[in-house]
Amino acid sequence: MTSSMARILTVCWVAIGAIWAAAHATGHGETLSISARAQTSPDPRETGAEVVRRRQAEQAEKEGQTLTGEYWTPFELASAGRCNEAVEDLQLLANRGRGYENAQHALGLCKIQLGQETEGRNWIERAAQAGLADAQASHLRGYLSDGTDYHPHHIAAKWLYLYQTNPLRLAIGTENALETTDMQTIRKSIPRTEYLKGVQAARNWTPVFWTETTQSSSD
Repeated sequence: MTSSMARILTVCWVAIGAIWAAAHATGHGETLSISARAQTSPDPRETGAEVVRRRQAEQAEKEGQTLTGEYWTPFELASAGRCNEAVEDLQLLANRGRGYENAQHALGLCKIQLGQETEGRNWIERAAQAGLADAQASHLRGYLSDGTDYHPHHIAAKWLYLYQTNPLRLAIGTENALETTDMQTIRKSIPRTEYLKGVQAARNWTPVFWTETTQSSSD
């Protein structure tokens, strides 16, 4: 290849690269602009359920930002079984209270994995009481595995009823859904009188959002 031909090819590649970079930057800017408008000006055509799903996605994105600046987020670390590395950041997120129920649930599972079962179950309870379907499913898995050593029958019945009627248990992003066969197994294992007692408690239930302030006042 002659030197003049090499120079021509070099110029061409540089030009192509510049065009691609400019187009990419423009598209990225438009995306950011659209995203900003979407956050500040909700689409009037959105239904209530769509608004809830959108806000959950935004919250999940916010929670997924690692506090340490590392590549792995605490949620990714926990999912990979690396709870020793995840637990500190999860604790910081969970302590923020309302809106951070996913972190509370993940922290609870990690605490259990690390041998701190009582504390882990307490964190799962806080997320479940706030209405997080994944945490309610974890409570039911505990009962499915350990029976009344995990929950009395009527408490399991309460969580089963609440989980089955939770409108967000099949929402996009839910990763801990309980299989129908598992729910059927749990229902069959609960005596009728205990089940009715649990259902009554579930019907009188209202969400409770944990905060460090409420925890301190109850100590």
